[in-house]
Amino acid sequence: MTELCGRYVVVSAHRVIENACVTFNERIIGIERERGVPENAVVSHGLASIHTHLGLYPVRTTIAGRARLDEWVARYAWPWEKLLRREPELSYSSAILALSKLLLSGVTAVADMHFNEDRVAEALLRVGVRGDLSVALMSRGVYESLDVALEENVELVKKLRGKDLLKARLGPTTPRLLSPEEFREVVDRAEELGVGIHTHIAEVPEDSEYLEKYYGMSLRDFVEFVGLTRVNTIIAHAVWLDAEAAKSLAHPNVTIAHCPSSNVLLRDGIAPVRGYLDLGIRVGLGVDVSPSYSILDEIAAALPLHAGRGDLDARELFEAATAAGYRALHAGSGLLEIGEVADLVLWSLDEPVVDPVAGLVISGRVVELYVGGRRVVEEGSLLRVSESEVKELERSVSGYLKKCYAG
Repeated sequence: MTELCGRYVVVSAHRVIENACVTFNERIIGIERERGVPENAVVSHGLASIHTHLGLYPVRTTIAGRARLDEWVARYAWPWEKLLRREPELSYSSAILALSKLLLSGVTAVADMHFNEDRVAEALLRVGVRGDLSVALMSRGVYESLDVALEENVELVKKLRGKDLLKARLGPTTPRLLSPEEFREVVDRAEELGVGIHTHIAEVPEDSEYLEKYYGMSLRDFVEFVGLTRVNTIIAHAVWLDAEAAKSLAHPNVTIAHCPSSNVLLRDGIAPVRGYLDLGIRVGLGVDVSPSYSILDEIAAALPLHAGRGDLDARELFEAATAAGYRALHAGSGLLEIGEVADLVLWSLDEPVVDPVAGLVISGRVVELYVGGRRVVEEGSLLRVSESEVKELERSVSGYLKKCYAG
């Protein structure tokens, strides 16, 4: 049995216990008030990034240029992804580097959509974090056909079924890379397999324009045609959902993954999160391809971003990163409750705070991190991957970057 104690124990975004300890093994056993706890310590549930592309970590800084999404994908993402397809080990290396940043922002669960996800699974197990994996399904672009991509994704689902920390779902990328019929085929297959999907919808205005031009469909028509609410669905971005499409997605199976940094840097726009919450749509957070791969930076970015746009406070964003994220992944409640999986973070707050929730998401530093009761971060460092290995992977990946973008 292990014990974590803090000046504050954040049970949920809206409930904090002062001077308390959490006891746990694989699951939480108890939460009790104690005396003499560390003054600068805060204990919370782990955070979730429910939309992540770990394999794109090495090209993350390119989104800080002037390119919009489609231009950035053509110039930077697809060349790198085609290299990843030829060099699967590169997906493992990129994932380790990305996870070394994510865990130090308090992340204990990651939903990843990309390529070579079997190698990404190995990276997640190596580091010791939860993973919800999907292959980026498309009928053009990196893959030659949907059939090839779908077969790879289905094999991943079968391979990870019943694994301790890992699970898989299907990953139809976007309506602009799959026809409505192909997209519905993927949803039908997910339903047959008893898994969810992870997709991008309404990231840019071109999504709805494309559907209208080539298929005579509105976004709502598309949502209803493919049957998105039939399975557990993570929708990344959702910046440009119109009112009718949003209403059709107000369903317990649906979670929107809000990615504030990448949406702004790629000129996608600002998702109307307050409107989604008011409709009863669950909203979580994702780092996508943010420059830092820190979920705390996503929260810090969202606070001023939504000021005057319905406003979101630190507690709502903490709830998005914990309860909403974990429920979207079917990984637990995201709350500190007896019997809940022990995905826990011990934070250090090195300055006085009025609100401990706002304090930890704005200035908290991860000291220890546990996944399923197993410690994977200690004294602010990964336990299972050494700093020297991270440095060696950085050197190796740098060589691939030069190879990919030479000339």
